[in-house]
Amino acid sequence: MTLIETLLAECVEKGASDIHIKEWEPLVLRIEWQLGPSSNPVRPTRIDMFDFLYHFLNKKKERISYFKNNLELDFGYVYTDGTSYRGNAYMYMNKIGIALRRISDKMPNLIELGIPKSVGKILQSQQGLFLVTGPTGSGKSTTMASMLDAINEVRSEHIITIEDPIEYIFHNKKSIISQREIGRDTLSFTHAIRAAMREDADIIMIGEIRDAETMEIALSLAETGHLVFSTLHTSGSAQTISRMIQFFPSEIEQQVRTRIADSLLGVLSQRLISRSDTDGRIAIREIMFTNSAIRNLISKWDLLQIPNVIETASEDGMITMKHYAALLREKWVVEEKSYRWFFTNDLM
Repeated sequence: MTLIETLLAECVEKGASDIHIKEWEPLVLRIEWQLGPSSNPVRPTRIDMFDFLYHFLNKKKERISYFKNNLELDFGYVYTDGTSYRGNAYMYMNKIGIALRRISDKMPNLIELGIPKSVGKILQSQQGLFLVTGPTGSGKSTTMASMLDAINEVRSEHIITIEDPIEYIFHNKKSIISQREIGRDTLSFTHAIRAAMREDADIIMIGEIRDAETMEIALSLAETGHLVFSTLHTSGSAQTISRMIQFFPSEIEQQVRTRIADSLLGVLSQRLISRSDTDGRIAIREIMFTNSAIRNLISKWDLLQIPNVIETASEDGMITMKHYAALLREKWVVEEKSYRWFFTNDLM
């Protein structure tokens, strides 16, 4: 077996979620959220690192050139056994590092993820923008993919996903799904999103909104009859709306507030915390749907009141993260010490 084959086999055998390959350093695996050494003693050379990259990038020289010019690169990789990985190559102290995350071959459904039934109203929507937010590694992509697959089960739509890289592989059920990967199938998020308008798309999933242009197009798609899903690295509904506004120049702020109030369907924010009933982690979530009260707060720019509206709108399926965590604690699934620090200094 080659070094790559040996390393990936060890990853699967030990149930590792991540692999860290660094130039002239020991190979490292993340198992149950803890980093530890691989059983393979190899310390890759610069030549080894480029051999890895050529393999992971299917020998595409233009992708290697992109890495050399930009000093970092996201990529997707599917091993011969069908296991998918999300990867990132980067430079550090003039050396090459590669981080690989193993993607489960089974997409969990909404029930397995513990997504509240109230989110079902989003799955029935015909147009608008819905955002899944949280820090890196909080399961945003998994939640969003599961929502799309739930739609795939019951609706006949053309769903286009624009990802960097593709993580979960969808199979057509009632819908047809076209998955496009940045760098392989399209040049950029903005190129792909603009093209989606001419590809008879009903539902568009944008892997992440990273800049003003992507946010502008996402809002425009939502305004023109599309259902749009995407993610942001924000910690709650109020912060998410504030971040959306910050993408735009201050002189058009009022106009943008109106657009967000009219187009935003809701925000699901989540974090992963340790379970107390078994090994592993579980998500705590905040769910906000844009009702008339929320629209009014967005228009008046009184975002500090949004948590109060969420707290009093439980009958509409909304819930604060603090309340969500408390419900899990009452079921003996988590302990307060696992999440208490999230809520210090009014972060949520």
